[in-house]
Amino acid sequence: MSGEDPDEQWRRDALCTGNDPDTFFPEKGGNTADAKKVCGQCQVRAECLDYALNADERFGVWGGLSTAERDRLIKNSPSTHRSAAQAQRQKRDALILAMAGRGTHPRAIADTAEVTDRTVYRVLARRRERQDAVSA
Repeated sequence: MSGEDPDEQWRRDALCTGNDPDTFFPEKGGNTADAKKVCGQCQVRAECLDYALNADERFGVWGGLSTAERDRLIKNSPSTHRSAAQAQRQKRDALILAMAGRGTHPRAIADTAEVTDRTVYRVLARRRERQDAVSA
């Protein structure tokens, strides 16, 4: 056993590594066929999709599914899965907000919470929107 973080292992084994990121993060409404073709041959597709669902990735093709497809998957999944995913997202968001409140840099927050920078900024933006709505 290497003692390596399993999350890092699947990323290293992913076929998308070394491909143009624009293939996996097309503009809104852009073509995802090339990304899905790569994902369809990838041995760690399930791990990638699991990561995206747990991290609530809002952009890109992960595990062969677009954001809209992942949203439909969650919506159509049994409520126990939705509840578990929701609880996990709430825990993750609480960590992000707590670290931001202590002045931690967003990149460090993303690394600690094992999410993308975009996820950190999205959580912080949602908090600002809620605060603005309350003070309005």
